[in-house]
Amino acid sequence: MLGTNLRRLREDRELLLEDAAEQLSCHAAKISRIESGRSGIRPLDLKALLDLYGVEGAREREGWLALARDGRRQRWWRVLEDRLPQDFLDLIGLEDEVAECRGWQPGVVPGLLQTVDYATAVIRGGAAGPLTEEQRTRLQVRMERQKVLNRTEPDPLKVWLVLGEAALRQEVGGRTVLRGQLLRLVDVAQLPNVTLQVLPFTAGAYMGGPAPFLMYQFPPPSGLDVVLLENLTSHAYLEAPADTAHYGSVFDHLRAAALSPLDSQALLGSLAEELAVHTQEGASG
Repeated sequence: MLGTNLRRLREDRELLLEDAAEQLSCHAAKISRIESGRSGIRPLDLKALLDLYGVEGAREREGWLALARDGRRQRWWRVLEDRLPQDFLDLIGLEDEVAECRGWQPGVVPGLLQTVDYATAVIRGGAAGPLTEEQRTRLQVRMERQKVLNRTEPDPLKVWLVLGEAALRQEVGGRTVLRGQLLRLVDVAQLPNVTLQVLPFTAGAYMGGPAPFLMYQFPPPSGLDVVLLENLTSHAYLEAPADTAHYGSVFDHLRAAALSPLDSQALLGSLAEELAVHTQEGASG
């Protein structure tokens, strides 16, 4: 995050890597490593770059220095580096640092909101038998990621998600597991930093289609937006303003077409009750 925003500051000033390198009396390759996140930066060098880029306000400068200090903090997931792919580590890092997450998930409850049983069923993918070591690691990480919703430093992650009705009806793990998941959504929707909406089947055609996405927004002084697209084998991250603006527009359309947060909570509760009745009928039958 620090490197990407330093690059943006430099480009906004229409400066080259060589200009920044001259300011620090180093090679352009060092600036490139800093901007790509492959190398840290000393506070003295950061102050010199902020001078070059015209960042003068004391509060804004302190924000940049805080980013640099935070970049040296040991992250909880680093002990798992040898067991997780790099793009997944990037995702965990995003959620640990961002201030806000918005997104659309048409077919499955997002990992940030999954119960242990639901997450286990998703990770197992319909296969029978116990989880493998890799799958257990993924489950552990998924549950750990959810702590951002209740963290105290920094402020809890603000989450605004639109869920497709299909995600609430697919009986992942069976009816009992799904009911528990729906009740979990009802509970988490009560958090002041969480907004959930449901796009019902009756909404008809909508922008975005069946492809899920998440948009992450970093706190000041960054102002950086990142769109996450997931596929079966990897994650793609979009940072270009045109891309983030497009997905922002799609999200605005989806939330406008979806049920209100209160009506969405009522639907979640109703679906949970339906599952309870069906479960009881199946047991008595």
